[in-house]
Amino acid sequence: MTGTLRALLALAPAPRLRLAAAATLGALTVVFGVALMALAGYLISRAAERPAVLSLLVAIVGVRFFGLGRPVVRYLERITSHDVALRALGGVRRRFYERMEPLAPAHLDCYRRGDLLSRMVADVDSLQNLYLRCLEPALVALLAGAVSVGVSAAVLPAAGVALAAG
Repeated sequence: MTGTLRALLALAPAPRLRLAAAATLGALTVVFGVALMALAGYLISRAAERPAVLSLLVAIVGVRFFGLGRPVVRYLERITSHDVALRALGGVRRRFYERMEPLAPAHLDCYRRGDLLSRMVADVDSLQNLYLRCLEPALVALLAGAVSVGVSAAVLPAAGVALAAG
């Protein structure tokens, strides 16, 4: 981890439990998408054989479940990840105001009205990208990869080992 990233994480610490929940929901979104594609492919290829409709019922219900569940899980992941980012940004803004208050107004005469506020808002809002576009996607990829290795190892252990080896 680079020094800049450590400094940013120390400046804006995220609630770890909420961040883990957001990453888990993100990985679950990926799992739902993969399961939806796999079941839909199975359903199409199996339906081409013209079996009895009852033999396709489980696959049909699975496609409906994953098709409806994926956007719901994605929505929950978005809410949770934005909650993490906004809580961290709220803490940074609070600390900023706590440090700036003793300086006002004597030491801040050189700045125009609103100048400090606009600088602070722009800088702090850029920290939002740290969680939403850097940290959480990396955690989601890690969790989704672990799930894919686990499922592959459960189906075919040699495939799980090969996938884990990269």
